[in-house]
Amino acid sequence: MKLTQPLALAAVILGFALPTLGDDETITVSEFTFKYGEPWVRQQVASPMRAGQFTYDHEDEKLKDVDLVIYFFGAGQGGGIQANIDRWIGQFEGTPKYSIDKKSFGGKDVTFLEASGTYMESMGGPFSGNKTSQPDYTMLAAILPSDQGAVFLKLTGPNDSVEALKEDFNKFAESPFAE
Repeated sequence: MKLTQPLALAAVILGFALPTLGDDETITVSEFTFKYGEPWVRQQVASPMRAGQFTYDHEDEKLKDVDLVIYFFGAGQGGGIQANIDRWIGQFEGTPKYSIDKKSFGGKDVTFLEASGTYMESMGGPFSGNKTSQPDYTMLAAILPSDQGAVFLKLTGPNDSVEALKEDFNKFAESPFAE
């Protein structure tokens, strides 16, 4: 679904301007201020465990729009880096293909995960036990460490849809460190 089309029509009818492509908005989670703009569309969070939620509104209607979730639990909460990576990889059936990359920004080592395979999507929350097999899925995740508590970014969707947004995901994750 192309979310910007109804907004553009409303703007014309009501006579107000929409933000242009270059206009960035921000969301602050812990000590990090993330910058975003189209095609990221901010959503109402679906759970109190979420600090932010976005939909990547693909221009190509053949691609599925994908949700990005930001988690923040506070100092000493949410588990360590390796525990989260292991848990996320464990959300795939069997042995998924994955890579882990660390990048340093402003003295902070940000951990990136990319995993692909058959994702076991939880219906009704991560602890419900009700899972649906999603073959040919990719997960992108990032962990931003902080003394206030790590911030976790995670999105999962069909391989081709996630591949098409990978660069924008990385820009989002790195945006608190961009000048």
